[in-house]
Amino acid sequence: MKPLLSRLVLSLSLLFFIGQVHAAQLSQSTANSALKAFEYQDKEAWREAIGVLVAARTPTDYDKAYISRMLGVMYWQDNQPTKAIAALDKAVKLDALEPEAQRAAKRMLADLLMTQAKYSKALPLYYALSKDKALSQKDLAQVWLRIAQANYQQNINNKALDAINTHLKLASPNVGSLSLKLGAEMRLKRWKSTLSTLKQLIAFEPNKKAWWLQMVSSHQKLNNEEGMLSTLVLAERSNIALNASEKRLMAQLYANAGVPEKAAAILSALNQSSSDKTSWVMEASYWQQAREWDKAIKAWKRASTLDASRLWVVAQLEIQQGYYADALKTLEQIKDPSKKVDVELARVRAYEKLEDFDTALLHAKRAQEYAPSEQTESWIQYLTNKRASQ
Repeated sequence: MKPLLSRLVLSLSLLFFIGQVHAAQLSQSTANSALKAFEYQDKEAWREAIGVLVAARTPTDYDKAYISRMLGVMYWQDNQPTKAIAALDKAVKLDALEPEAQRAAKRMLADLLMTQAKYSKALPLYYALSKDKALSQKDLAQVWLRIAQANYQQNINNKALDAINTHLKLASPNVGSLSLKLGAEMRLKRWKSTLSTLKQLIAFEPNKKAWWLQMVSSHQKLNNEEGMLSTLVLAERSNIALNASEKRLMAQLYANAGVPEKAAAILSALNQSSSDKTSWVMEASYWQQAREWDKAIKAWKRASTLDASRLWVVAQLEIQQGYYADALKTLEQIKDPSKKVDVELARVRAYEKLEDFDTALLHAKRAQEYAPSEQTESWIQYLTNKRASQ
């Protein structure tokens, strides 16, 4: 509310100025009281000024309105907002002041109501001011901003958005007005519109992470993973520090976009200082998708230190890449009973590639004992023939 309080200070100055200009229209007794109050006002003796004004004789509506307006100012300066509002309300309702003074009193009353969160009472005053053709463009822009704020505070979001858009036609955008617009758009779930607003906010505050993350969220609401990824990439290039979960999201988006090597590289850097099992498995999976076999083997080995079930993937990849001796060492570490047949057959393949047909045949027969199958029979026949031909 700091801008609004600044506006109230300006309103005070204006009201005093207008009051002094038109003091000649007052009845003599009221004028005397007003002049005495001004003397106290110059000394910032608000209580004394209030006392003089409360006791003033006011024979005409103009006198009453003039004194009530002055009281509103004095009460506010004396930190008595409720009495200030009551006095200004009386001045405005009498409608006896000169147009300029009436306008200023109405504006100050509306602003005071805003500071006290009395938004529904402030709005009619602001709407009336918005129709005043004597207002400058600058003042009219401020009135529409207040209308937007009052509606937003009451969760009347369509009217808040209409008002802030009217304001932005009259004044240059800034972080405050754009933030209000963004808030209304988000409440109304106008995700596409938020993207345009967020671009403007980022232009004002490129280092504010919240704007970037909200843009990611808006793209997500629109099911636009490409937009999510490009926003995160641009944020990082703009020196926005992404945390671990945000980097994992970026990795996942790269993978979904068909670029698993970039996904794996992000997680590889992240996993240097992490022992998160899921993150390690994701890295290994992405290296495998990218056909970076050696990196995949290394990553799966690391994942297997937290989850022994990953050793089976390591062994398969080692055999695939021709690392048969390494695969045999890995297979020795697999203790899962449900894998004993698979392990024996993997040993068969490894020993066969190493041309150790005797040992390969031994493991083929062992696999046949565990679970007879056409595959094991085929291996036994093939290896028997190999031995005979040597």
